[in-house]
Amino acid sequence: MKQLDDIDKKILARIQGDILLENRPFDAWAHELGMEGHEFIERLNFLKSRGIMREMKAILRHKTAGFPSNAMVVWSVPDQKIEEAGNEIARRDAISHCYERQGFGEYAIFSMIHGRTDTEVEAAIHEIASSLQITAYKVYWSARELKKSSMEYVREEAG
Repeated sequence: MKQLDDIDKKILARIQGDILLENRPFDAWAHELGMEGHEFIERLNFLKSRGIMREMKAILRHKTAGFPSNAMVVWSVPDQKIEEAGNEIARRDAISHCYERQGFGEYAIFSMIHGRTDTEVEAAIHEIASSLQITAYKVYWSARELKKSSMEYVREEAG
């Protein structure tokens, strides 16, 4: 296995913080490190392929992004329709994430719906229920946005 070089270590340190609010944030990070954007992405892919990095995700601070109204909606659909219904729910613009979760009785699909107003979120809920003919669902309105932060790792030297 190839040892990490100084550039790889700098990349790993850099991606632990907030992503830049730019059209091409990887290009900006690459420039900071004295390389081209494609090289930065190639190195990220290498780090992932070797299992050094599992994944990289963006965290949306929905209220800051202009979506102060948010609700987790759990949907009851027959087992044989979970995948189809989940895909239909997930494709909508108001949905940030949608996933299957077992162990909650008949409610196996969880989705997070965002809007500028409660009325906008309610309209999205009713449109989904109507178009997919789902009659059983529960809505859990967000009372507050929980702290969201990136993981940060510190390297300790042996010895």
